[in-house]
Amino acid sequence: MKFAGFIITYNRPDLLKDTIEQVFAQTLPPEKLWIIDNSEGNETEEMIKLLLTFPLEYVRMGYNAGPAGAAAKGLEIVGNAGYDWIYWGDDNDPPFRLDCFERLLDIRDKVSNAGVLGTVGHFFDIDKGIVRRTSNEQLHQDKFLKVDFVAGGMCMIVNGDVARNGVSPNPKLFFGFEELDFCLKVKKQGFEVVVDSGLFLQAREASDRMGFIKPKYIKKDNLSREYYSLRNLLMIADSLGSSMMKLRLFVRWSLKMIYGFKFGFSYGNQNFKMIKMAFWHYLIKKSGKTYGLS
Repeated sequence: MKFAGFIITYNRPDLLKDTIEQVFAQTLPPEKLWIIDNSEGNETEEMIKLLLTFPLEYVRMGYNAGPAGAAAKGLEIVGNAGYDWIYWGDDNDPPFRLDCFERLLDIRDKVSNAGVLGTVGHFFDIDKGIVRRTSNEQLHQDKFLKVDFVAGGMCMIVNGDVARNGVSPNPKLFFGFEELDFCLKVKKQGFEVVVDSGLFLQAREASDRMGFIKPKYIKKDNLSREYYSLRNLLMIADSLGSSMMKLRLFVRWSLKMIYGFKFGFSYGNQNFKMIKMAFWHYLIKKSGKTYGLS
């Protein structure tokens, strides 16, 4: 088995260095990592030049393509290099255990036509356009579970054949739900998306989320992320050909526009503006990066 990967980064060389070290400290490390750099400056490239201990290859995007564009490039490069399995990583999300890769790759042959492996994943209701959280009960039923998508930053490992078949996230998404977009495309190609139940439960224990119940609404610290979430879900609905999903999204997020004022005029006004712009940009087909995320 040939196993390699890529890590997406943007202006965080110190954090990236730590993540690279943790990836190669895995009990089953990748043979090589490509660093897909969205940064404008040279700090990341200079740092990579000093990491002579690790088999790294640096790729400059030349602009901030976001996680979606960088992931599409990473899958293309590593897939064309002929690897059997491809780790899709982010600079701020190293594996949470030393044996994540080994345990994930151990189930690759136990599932027919496995296309994506991961530590945490959920289900997606296409008609409603919402994520259905995986229950602890489902995870206790078997050693692995077939899901609809692997969550972001959760050790996603992609079958090289998937990448060579040209499956990739839509670069126009820029940021938000690129993993969902990708995994739904993988399933459409006839591959399975699988999580390791034991690792999933351990991730929940480590983050103290075993009994977590998601509230109906959480006040957001960064409303730009809300913009990308809605706009991208509408774009994904188009790719799925689901008019029902789009209708439900329009209704639910229109209610959110009003509900935000419960948290004060300033928050409500900004929330209203971001949701309105998400609707508008979707309607005029404006995609890619439109707002900063900091």
